Amino acid sequence: MSVISLKEGAFGRVFDADKMYVYLKGAFAGAGMSESTQALTYMRKHHEGQFRNDGQPYEIHPLMMACYAMSLGDELITDSVIATILLHDVCEETSVPVEALPFSEAVRRGVKHITLTRFHNETKYEQKKRYMNELLESLEATIAKAIDRYVNLATMPGTFSDDKMRKNVVETDMLLLPVLKQAKYKWPQATKLLYALRTNIRSVNDVQATLLGVKLTDPGFVNSPHAKDYAFLVTGEACPW
Repeated sequence: MSVISLKEGAFGRVFDADKMYVYLKGAFAGAGMSESTQALTYMRKHHEGQFRNDGQPYEIHPLMMACYAMSLGDELITDSVIATILLHDVCEETSVPVEALPFSEAVRRGVKHITLTRFHNETKYEQKKRYMNELLESLEATIAKAIDRYVNLATMPGTFSDDKMRKNVVETDMLLLPVLKQAKYKWPQATKLLYALRTNIRSVNDVQATLLGVKLTDPGFVNSPHAKDYAFLVTGEACPW
């Protein structure tokens, strides 16, 4: 990928989409992952012309997620999990409905539960809490969301405002990590993988919380005396200070 393919105003580390694409295509072929191979081209087609907040092509994000997932080498990183990862933002970022995705039921269900749905009678907090809990309807969605959050937490500095980053940190602490802990009881066979994902997410979230002065609810985290409660950014309540 050349620099001229970036949206004007791009900044930060530049990732090579074509290099990741070729690597994944070869890895999928070698592993007989037919749905992931199909999802790779489908994702690229539907994210064409879209850009992330940092000015890089949108496909960089699902490609990074898929590369990270493949590197884990876990038997539960299956064809349907990788396909869900690659497609996880397609329905939210385009006009394609989940039901129209030309993939297996497991992949469609995974994409469905990682795609945020909105009900008019819900507050944003109620909406996000329901969304996080509904991830448990699909192991594909749960794994994909965990990897999505890990990559987003690791790449958000310099791209998002401080309050947007704080919101992500609080949401991870209050909503996502507890759901990932519940997931190990629903899928005992995934305990090892879920532990690794939770640990990676928590480590990055702890660093971001410290840098941003965010007070966490995790009893295993010792908050700085200067940390503030930013839960209101997620709950929508009035700032307490």
